[in-house]
Amino acid sequence: MNKVIFLTGATGLVGSNLISRILRDNSDARLMLLIRGGSDAEAQQRLDHLLRELPEEMGHDEIRERTIAARGDVTKPRLGLTHHQYAELVSEVTHIIHSAASVQFQLPLEEARRINFRGTENVMSLAQEAYQSGKLRRIAYISTAYVAGKRSGRIYENELEGRYGFSNTYEQSKFESEQHVHALMDRLPITVFRPSIIVGDSQTGRTTAFNVLYFPLKLIYHGLLNILPGSPRTPTDVVPVDYVSNALCHIFLKTDEGIGKTFHLTAGESAATTAGEVVNLAVEFFNRMTDRREIPYVKFLPLRIFHVFRRMMFNRAKRALRLIDAYESYLSIPKNFDNSNTMEALRGTSIGVPRYKSYQERILRYCVEHEWGKRPVPAIV
Repeated sequence: MNKVIFLTGATGLVGSNLISRILRDNSDARLMLLIRGGSDAEAQQRLDHLLRELPEEMGHDEIRERTIAARGDVTKPRLGLTHHQYAELVSEVTHIIHSAASVQFQLPLEEARRINFRGTENVMSLAQEAYQSGKLRRIAYISTAYVAGKRSGRIYENELEGRYGFSNTYEQSKFESEQHVHALMDRLPITVFRPSIIVGDSQTGRTTAFNVLYFPLKLIYHGLLNILPGSPRTPTDVVPVDYVSNALCHIFLKTDEGIGKTFHLTAGESAATTAGEVVNLAVEFFNRMTDRREIPYVKFLPLRIFHVFRRMMFNRAKRALRLIDAYESYLSIPKNFDNSNTMEALRGTSIGVPRYKSYQERILRYCVEHEWGKRPVPAIV
């Protein structure tokens, strides 16, 4: 095998979608996946379960043959691996994709840093040793477009500024992690990828994570959300996970152009939706699907007025609205993510970002049919 690819975050939304795509499009590759577990047997069981649930883009027997689970944890020194496992990685790995992260908005800052910053430090320590051994050729760090924090306006791919502050500890810890990665770019062959708001597969709606955008949509579905802070005109940059995976695999594994660059895996100004469109399309679709009482349209209110109304709500609605606090900046601060580097790197390929409206029904139908993650996704055998 010419490529030995080490992937963290394999059980996450992006990581799990990368597995079959990498193996399908790179016949010379095998994958080493860092998977948490109380024992080697538990880590292997988690890998087997993960592989059974992957979309059937290639034979699962072949995927198993070319995939190895390494029990570990990015937050631990030497990634929690045994001395032998770590030495094997250092001497054999040709590509590293660091996808592991916590995307929770409301973690205490030190906990977010423990997972996101310390995890990145530990992976980059491995990368430095592997690069010195002579085998490592490429490193991909998966960041987020929202390292821009509370900044408004056009955000460029070569920018990394923290002076505008952050909306939550996720943004801040990912910003600090990316700072660490950028400091190593003159010594290591690093490419940074910044997705925006990731949802399920644009063709099937399939997702393994019902968080971020899904949470307010779930509240709307259950009739618990009829007002939101901000403006319906606020740009909302949403991308499906299949676009993120396909774009990353092409840029990282099929070209050498990305070394030392940052790529926004975003809809960009031309394809971004708006907060109002996301909400209105959801209400219309849910009302077509459900035979319950009609779900009302959601009104957007300026922040000051929203908080006044919230104080007047009954307890159940008030609790739901408090959970929306983490989303205020996404609904009220207009951002447009320039994706010129990405568009240039994808020129001549069939990989393009679809408009949210073209696939949103598949996303929402999947949520309803799988009860927002309560009903397990049937395994593929």
